[in-house]
Amino acid sequence: GTEAQVAAALMLVHDVLTQTPAALAPSGEAGAAAFGRVITRVITRDQARRLIGHGGSTIRRLRDTSRAFIKIDNEDLPAPPGASEPCQQLRVTGTEAQVAAALMLVHDVLTQTPAALAPSGEAGAAAFGRVITRVITRDQARRLIGHGGSTIRRLRD
Repeated sequence: GTEAQVAAALMLVHDVLTQTPAALAPSGEAGAAAFGRVITRVITRDQARRLIGHGGSTIRRLRDTSRAFIKIDNEDLPAPPGASEPCQQLRVTGTEAQVAAALMLVHDVLTQTPAALAPSGEAGAAAFGRVITRVITRDQARRLIGHGGSTIRRLRD
């Protein structure tokens, strides 16, 4: 995947391997609220449209990849001095790793041209040819895979 996708994946893997099983929380608003890490940014309306994507596909991908709760407020904020269009508030909530991964993915989307945005997963990785290999212990592998493969499936999605 892209540098941001690889970095986000590595952060998620690190998060799983360094937390106790009881500390692993579900994604989404309820799971993110339990951790209470909130970052807000002001973005332009055009940036909001790019982050949301066609039918919400981009923001869903960012949420699923980072496991953070990502919200773009519908209300327009006044345009900052020198700006020509109103802005909107972007809010990212989750663990430190989830928020960091989400912000990296947001940056990746906003700095790429629309044609450069590639799908995530195997097709995206094959298109970019970026592969990182890590050696982990058997216990870490069990935690990464999770009961019945639930953790690794969640990370892949």
